[in-house]
Amino acid sequence: MGIRIQDNCTSMGQRIAKHHMQSGHHMQSGVKLYHQRRHQQAIARWRAALRRLTNAEDRFITIGYMVQAYCDASNYQQMLRYALQQMELANVQQDEFMKSEAFLNLAKAYERLADFGKAIGYGRASLQHPNIDPRTLGHAHLVVALSQLGFSQFQASLEAFEKAMCVANQYSDRLLELQVCVGLGVLFTLLRDFSKAILFLRNALAILDGVTVDDVHAKYRSVVLYHLSVVLRRKGSLVDARATCDEAMKLAQETNNRSVYARCLCSMANICRDLGESEAKETLTKSWSRYEEAYRMMRQTNDRMGEVLVLDSMAKSASECRTFYTGKCECQAIQLNKKCLEVAKAIGCRHAMMKCHLRLQDLYNQLNDEDSEELARKAVTSLTQEMELFCNFCGQRYGLYDDSLQALRCSHIFHERCLQAYLAECLNPNCPKCQCKAVLMDSVSVSTLSVSSFVATSRLSQPIPSSGKFVWHLCGYQDIPFRSTTEEIDTVKSSVIEGQTSSERHPKVSLSHPTFRELKTVQNNIDSPHICTTAVVPAVGSLSMNTLPKLPVCKMDGTLLVSSVLNYSEEELRTGGPLVLPRGLTITDV
Repeated sequence: MGIRIQDNCTSMGQRIAKHHMQSGHHMQSGVKLYHQRRHQQAIARWRAALRRLTNAEDRFITIGYMVQAYCDASNYQQMLRYALQQMELANVQQDEFMKSEAFLNLAKAYERLADFGKAIGYGRASLQHPNIDPRTLGHAHLVVALSQLGFSQFQASLEAFEKAMCVANQYSDRLLELQVCVGLGVLFTLLRDFSKAILFLRNALAILDGVTVDDVHAKYRSVVLYHLSVVLRRKGSLVDARATCDEAMKLAQETNNRSVYARCLCSMANICRDLGESEAKETLTKSWSRYEEAYRMMRQTNDRMGEVLVLDSMAKSASECRTFYTGKCECQAIQLNKKCLEVAKAIGCRHAMMKCHLRLQDLYNQLNDEDSEELARKAVTSLTQEMELFCNFCGQRYGLYDDSLQALRCSHIFHERCLQAYLAECLNPNCPKCQCKAVLMDSVSVSTLSVSSFVATSRLSQPIPSSGKFVWHLCGYQDIPFRSTTEEIDTVKSSVIEGQTSSERHPKVSLSHPTFRELKTVQNNIDSPHICTTAVVPAVGSLSMNTLPKLPVCKMDGTLLVSSVLNYSEEELRTGGPLVLPRGLTITDV
């Protein structure tokens, strides 16, 4: 009888062991499928694993995988669903480390769904809990920054981006640094400091050269190129913008990222609209169909910020091309602007609301509707004050035209020319907004002359070769101790740089250390051989852009920190030991 019981126990133990082995196999095979861009099959494997898993940590990890996979697939409702499951599991376990991770995933999901208030709240909650991976703090600051950017709180967003960059620099998290650079590129694009926007986006591409995992590289490259196409179009580099957007669209299609693909469709429609029918070689009707397709995709994925972007473009197109779209009638243009205004108001995007009111003001002026025009004008003034889009020195607005801006450490932003003049005149300057000591916000405040402050016809972009590779004029600048804030164009002596090693010369924009560059004009052969280009170049010589070193797989007590587990190859995962806590990296596509 005793032997019989022992046989049963042994059999049960074998079944349990086999059960756990199968569950672990489903988890790992899901990761492998994920790297092969077979997201739906990966999710199916993880679901199968969840039905078998009983260990709380294993379930938490698997749910984290699914959160990231649904994020990459632009299925934000499902992303939120599993983030809530993760939070419930963390509460049941009363595990503070799990709570930190779960709060972060909730913040990411709500940020993608444009519920920015909840995203900020959960992001800050994540910061208040202990975490296994110290880089979690950086990603929490990042999602807070992106959400504040969604609210058009530019100063607060800039401050949160700097905190995220400090964590990235402290722990050498290059992918976090990449995402911060993209976020800053978006911020300065909205503020229309296109020189800084391109600088940060190109730096993100330089960092991306060090990412060797194919699917991760393609995922981030599509995001960066999309944002770069937006800046290039606004600077007037339409040919470059079209080539950049085309590559971004192909990569987004390859990685099955519907959100980025829809944004690329909208960007391409904007580019072709600006090129005109003859140069774009497609009719305005086709451009309009791109808007409609992009809008349908945004609605399907419940991407409300994406809806605002598309509606804003449609409203602008209808406002500028009323003859074609509406038969010399402003009705459709007004309706589209009101629809965009409605969605923007629902999510709290003040910047989009302001642009709608500006267009409505112009439309009502053409209709001689003075009352409606006055209401729109007052709304523009109110929103401008709420977003603090004015320089306290000259009293003029910024964000309307391409102009170089600088920020103090308190995150308040001013015209570069005004701030430099003020710092040169005062011995102990204070910020005119908060009265704290006026200290420039490190490398964000480096002098970058813009189109309006340098040459009206200058273009910062360089031609994109047929191979699709970019030719940078931004290459190899260093972090060097700050020595002056009064020079219009900061330069560095060669003796300072010569002693630095080649490993220190890779392109990097750090918010923790000031950088110096010099601006010069070079010939650009796009469109005309006589057009000058304002290019950011190394202060001395031309430094080679070495491939960035690959980040080591960080471990704690022999385990892999899975904050970036889905961003490593299968070989690295196999040698990384048992997994601890999952957190995939956020794609920045505000």
